[in-house]
Amino acid sequence: MKVLTATAAIKSLGADFRFQTVLSVKRGSKGLHLRLQMNGDPSFSSEDLSALLAALRHDMKQTTVRSIEVIDSAFTGHSRSRGQVWNDIGVCFAAPVTALSIDGNCVYGNLKPGRVGQLSSLHVSDSQLLAIDNQIVTVAADTADCQQNLLVGEHNRYRLTGCMPANASMMPLRFSINDERAYFALKLKRSLRAQGFKLNAEPQFTSGLEAYSQSYIHRSAALIELLTTMLVESDNLYADSIFKTLAIAAQRPANYEVASEVLIGQLEQLGIDVTRLQIRDGSGLSRENLVSAKALYQVLQLWQQDPQLQPLISRLAIAGQSGTLRYRHSLTKTPLKGHIHAKSGYVNGVVNLVGYIEKDGQYSPFVLLTNGVVLTAEEQLALRKRQIIHPVLSFERDWLEQQWQLIK
Repeated sequence: MKVLTATAAIKSLGADFRFQTVLSVKRGSKGLHLRLQMNGDPSFSSEDLSALLAALRHDMKQTTVRSIEVIDSAFTGHSRSRGQVWNDIGVCFAAPVTALSIDGNCVYGNLKPGRVGQLSSLHVSDSQLLAIDNQIVTVAADTADCQQNLLVGEHNRYRLTGCMPANASMMPLRFSINDERAYFALKLKRSLRAQGFKLNAEPQFTSGLEAYSQSYIHRSAALIELLTTMLVESDNLYADSIFKTLAIAAQRPANYEVASEVLIGQLEQLGIDVTRLQIRDGSGLSRENLVSAKALYQVLQLWQQDPQLQPLISRLAIAGQSGTLRYRHSLTKTPLKGHIHAKSGYVNGVVNLVGYIEKDGQYSPFVLLTNGVVLTAEEQLALRKRQIIHPVLSFERDWLEQQWQLIK
C-alpha cells in the first residue's frame, strides 16, 4: 500500500510539497490571542512547536495569553481506517491519524520483571501524558504460557494485565495515545510555559477559523524526504497522513473513504489496472485492503519510466543495510545483500516484498505476495529457537537468487 501511496503523492502533491503548521497572533489590551492551525504533519515534534513559540516570544513584549484556539479540522472522519485490527489500537504503529500530530502520537516505556509474586516494574517516559495501571505479575522463570495484555480505556488510560517470567529481558513498550486533544493540549501548555508565556485559558479546539494577520510558519521537510521515512521505516502515521492529504489536494473532505477514491483515480490516470484494487488506507494497516501483483508490477515499471517517479527507487530500503530490510533473514547474504531495493509488507498470515533486483546498474522489478501463511507447531517452535528461517523467507531468498542469476 505504501508503494501506491508514494506514487499518488508524488503525482498529486509534488516532490517539494511541505506540510505547514501556522501559529498566528492578535494583540489585545489584556494579552495575546493565539491561533494554531494544525494540518496533520506526521513529522511535527515538540521541538518544532517550541521553535514556533520561541519566534513569537522574541517579537512580543506581552507574555499573557488570553486565549488560544487550535484549529484541528484539516482531516475529517475517523482517526483509524476501516478494517484495522481492534487489538492493535494502543500500539504506536497504529497511532491515530488526525490533524493533531505531534511526536508521532506515541509515548515510550519499558517493563522489567520484579521479584516472583510481585508486580513487574513499569517505566514510562512521560507519566503525565497517559495513565497506566500495571497489573503484570512476575512469575517463576519456567512458567508456561505467560502473556501480557494491553487494555485501552478512555482519555489516555491503559491497563496492563498478565504475567512476566523472572528471567525475562526488559520489554520495550510503545503506547499509542487515544485522546489526541488531551495529549496535544498538555504538550502545548508545557511549551507555552517553557517559553515564558502565562496561559490564562485552556486551549480550545475548533474549525473554520482564519489565521490572524501576524503569523509564524513551520514547514516540514519536502515530501520526497517524508516518503523516504515512510518507505524505508514503513511508518504508518506518515503514510496515512500523506494519504489523507491527497483528498485535501483534490479539494475534497480529507477522510479515508475520499482519499481512497482519489488514490484509485490517480492510479487509473497513470494507466494502472485498478479493477482488482480495494483500498481502505494508505498504510496497509486495514485487513480489507486488496492489492494485485499485476497493479504493483505496473507501478514499479512506471517508477522506472516516469522521470517524476524515478527518485522513489533510491528511496526504498536496501537489503542488509537499511530500514525494514536491514535484518530480513532472506536478504542478509551475498549476492542479495545491498542489491535488493524494496518495500516489505507484513500482517498476520501475509508476507510480501516488492521492489527491484539491482545488478551491474540494471534494475529489474519483482513482486512477491504470500497470503494465508500458516506454520505447523514444529515450524513455529524451530523458528522461535532460531533453528530455521521462516519458510516464506527461505522461498523468497531462493527465488530472488534464481532471478539474480538470470539477469545478464
